[in-house]
Amino acid sequence: MPAVKERMNLYITKSVMDELRRAIPARERTRFVEELLARELRRRKLQEAIEKSYGAWKDEDHPNMLTGEDIDRWIEEQRKLGTRDLSDEWGRSE
Repeated sequence: MPAVKERMNLYITKSVMDELRRAIPARERTRFVEELLARELRRRKLQEAIEKSYGAWKDEDHPNMLTGEDIDRWIEEQRKLGTRDLSDEWGRSE
């Protein structure tokens, strides 16, 4: 099923609009602007998640992962285990 589209009117400075007209063909501008907006919205959502999770990791909660060697060892162990559901270990059940 195709995505529902909505019309939106924007006011953009003339210099930006002129550059857009030069750079992007007329029939590709809507897709270009939509992709640009979607990318920026994803970036902002990720930035918000990073800011909310700041400080969640505490060294005292993970004494076995204090050095680069500890982390490398953990990664190798996980690779040997293959794919598994870590929801319970990470405190999430979905």
